[in-house]
Amino acid sequence: MAMAITAVLLLGLVKMFTALGSAARLQENQAILQDRERYAARILNEAIASAGFSPQPWQSSPARRAVTPETTDQLTGSSDRLVVQTWSDRNCFDNLNPDRDGHDRPLYYLRTTAFDLNSHKYLTRSCRYGPSQAELVLQVRRQGLLAGVESFQTLFGLDTDEDGNVERWVRGGGWPEEGNIRAVRIGLLLAGPDPVGEKTRRDFRVLDTHRTAPPDGRLRRKTELTFAIRGRRS
Repeated sequence: MAMAITAVLLLGLVKMFTALGSAARLQENQAILQDRERYAARILNEAIASAGFSPQPWQSSPARRAVTPETTDQLTGSSDRLVVQTWSDRNCFDNLNPDRDGHDRPLYYLRTTAFDLNSHKYLTRSCRYGPSQAELVLQVRRQGLLAGVESFQTLFGLDTDEDGNVERWVRGGGWPEEGNIRAVRIGLLLAGPDPVGEKTRRDFRVLDTHRTAPPDGRLRRKTELTFAIRGRRS
């Protein structure tokens, strides 16, 4: 009888600790997804907000584009490609340009930054820097920034009547005039690292794209972020 009671008590303790462990893993995965969302918002905002900036705004040229023609809709089934550019006195590593003007100030060079997903579900960043489009040097090649990204989608807000407001959203390359782009909307589907829930198949709508997640029990978070292009107003 004593052994039976002991076994029942031990079974209850095992179930209690198992439940506590599952709850802890769930909370940990929720925190990881929140951290990833905040990190993605920060790095994308830094690139998009400054896009189109020029230290000489009175000069018009293709190098003043905020969003370049390399931007691609449906690069793969789960990823678009976003390519933005700005004139900056800092290179891809955020170091001041060693080339100086006559007043010993860092020169402004063109910096082009690309975002897309690789085959390992990382959001990647590539970056080129140089004095002109013809002289851009690749400084960062598809650096893995963020793990567990299952979908990366983009839409572009157009100011069609030039009143400063976005009237409609289009896919990459779907604008008649690049200068009308005022904002970029990013859709992300983030997956946690561990199986912490029921293994059921789930469907997600990431911006204008359908995505089916596998039944692996991983926690997922759909995020939609909108960033104004502030650089071209300077």
